[in-house]
Amino acid sequence: MRNFFMKKALSFLTIATLSIVSVVGCSPSTPASSETPESKPSQTSAKQDEDKDLVVVRYGSHCANEEDPNYKDPVTGEYRMDEETRQIKLKALEKVKEELGVDYQFVQYPGDVTEVLLQSVMANDPLCDIARISQGSQGTVLGQNVLQPIDAYIDLVPELPMKIYDKYYFLSIGGGKWNSLSPLMYNISYIEQVPALKENGKTIYPSDLYKSGDWTWSTFKDYLQKIDAYYANSQAPERPENRIDAYQTEYREAALLAIHSAGGSIYGENGLSVDSPETLEAVKFIEDLIDNNLLTANLVEGTSQTEANVHGTAFEKGESVFTNFHDWRSSSISSKLAERGESLGYIPFPRPDHMAFDDPAYRQARTGGESYGIVRGIDEEVVPFAIQAFLLYNETVDKLTDAQKAEETSNAPKNPHVTMDLFHAEVGEDMRNIYWDSVNKTEVNEISDMLGMDSIFYEIMGDALFGIGGSPSYDVAIQSKKSKITEKIEAMKTLLSSDQVKDNVGPKFTQIEEEKYAFPVGTDLSTIDFLSNFEATDNLDGSLDVSKAQVDYTAVDTHIAGIYEEGLKVSIKDSSDNTGTGKYRVVIYDPTNQAPPILTLKAEYPALKIDQDASTIQWKNNFIDQLTDATGLPLDDVTADLSQLDTSTAGTYPVTLTATDYLGHTTDVELEVTVE
Repeated sequence: MRNFFMKKALSFLTIATLSIVSVVGCSPSTPASSETPESKPSQTSAKQDEDKDLVVVRYGSHCANEEDPNYKDPVTGEYRMDEETRQIKLKALEKVKEELGVDYQFVQYPGDVTEVLLQSVMANDPLCDIARISQGSQGTVLGQNVLQPIDAYIDLVPELPMKIYDKYYFLSIGGGKWNSLSPLMYNISYIEQVPALKENGKTIYPSDLYKSGDWTWSTFKDYLQKIDAYYANSQAPERPENRIDAYQTEYREAALLAIHSAGGSIYGENGLSVDSPETLEAVKFIEDLIDNNLLTANLVEGTSQTEANVHGTAFEKGESVFTNFHDWRSSSISSKLAERGESLGYIPFPRPDHMAFDDPAYRQARTGGESYGIVRGIDEEVVPFAIQAFLLYNETVDKLTDAQKAEETSNAPKNPHVTMDLFHAEVGEDMRNIYWDSVNKTEVNEISDMLGMDSIFYEIMGDALFGIGGSPSYDVAIQSKKSKITEKIEAMKTLLSSDQVKDNVGPKFTQIEEEKYAFPVGTDLSTIDFLSNFEATDNLDGSLDVSKAQVDYTAVDTHIAGIYEEGLKVSIKDSSDNTGTGKYRVVIYDPTNQAPPILTLKAEYPALKIDQDASTIQWKNNFIDQLTDATGLPLDDVTADLSQLDTSTAGTYPVTLTATDYLGHTTDVELEVTVE
């Protein structure tokens, strides 16, 4: 254990409470080069002697190399961070040192957070004091019991995030004052074509209804009905075999928005609320839209599961008026609409009719992002220093950054985080104002995804909405199946109230040599030695005996040619009874096919940029329209002959693309690639 100088503790603990800010996201890279206390050279100056009395607080993340202002690129020897940001962070570190007597250090995770934190805590040598938990990993980390509750320190934190399992586990959860989850978006141009949405020749936009306080569930339903009637016999612009739907979306995201607009949640500030009156009311509203064919969902046949990204692509291709999609897709979708002369609009999800517009319960749904907690096993005396250092450092960075931006920017209005047509003459400015009004009220209010219980809820709700497996209505189904969630909650509470650290990370499979599984029709898969090409490792057990793994290929019908996603599954258990599973595609092809594969180019494809790395060119996605064998089976890869391509010089160059099918037949297509 490290030694700490606690003579300043009493004075430091009286420091005023500080506001929380989120650290920006970044990607993993090489380990940080900051020196540890043990590796620092001997200190002789007065300043160095003073530094010996500092309390060391270690902040761990997957990208400390991008957060640490002292990190230098190991190749160039230059600072990785831009100088303005670096100076801001250096000032923040100095402020933490001066006001708290804390040496705030950055630690790069050497691997996945769900593995390295567990390993270090189980070894009684925590990797860091404060841990940044990447989005999607919170449930796993909580289930390991490697974070300590901070209820005893709530006086040090002005605005703690909501309780989890009746305790406070996170100093901060990213996502507040940001976009709502999969915001409600719409095609402005499509709305402008509907006569029933006009009064005195002027279109009544969603923003008009929002401003007048009339943007409610019944208004939205009426709006969709008018749209549906107008486009009933329409043909979509790019795929005319499809009509234009009023509202094609991921129904689960729409349901969550409706639930929160009514003041409900799956798991929020009031804990589990899957059967609250607000949640029941919202699910009923979504059911009403589905039953009236006003909300179109793309389900996998026989299930309540949806096909990934289908609704966003459909909207992009002009097959829907309203939809929901992740905010990061707004830019590309807006550009696609603009190519057709159309505009992208934004509007908050409407509220129940009985709820006043200014009711604080009317809100948009916001799930949590990156989260920050205190690691179990660190010295108890360090905890208050760690909390205050984290808050002061981030508050200082935030203030200095805001001040710098204020100096650099004009009085131009701030752009939303979601792309929309802000230049639209009728609704552009309204959408900007409505967006910021909504965002300023949007806090993290839904953490069911962080706790791994959202999938259970969605299965119960989805089966009820679509009558899968003879499911009764949601209000009935949730009463009989709620125990699936509550039992999980109680098990977690029991674990977290103990001192037990639990390994909940399953083993991982890797292929010794990358292999794609393609077999001719009639192959007996029992004769294939799949396991000889696999290795299995566990985060605690190390290498596992792969001969003990189970192989399952029952999802593959070797008598029928086709693509069987996840057709091969291999699984193995570790010493903690965690199961690791590897899933792989299996292709069954027609061995009698002697025709060459089909390779056709898109009518239009992008130009390359000067000095573009040729290895980054997405030939299949950006240049090829069809890539299959002669029977129609999709092919994975295409090779490109780049011998005549020179991306360093503008011009037009010939490139030959070659497709190879499962029997080795090839097709070559030459195209002219422009570099500009």
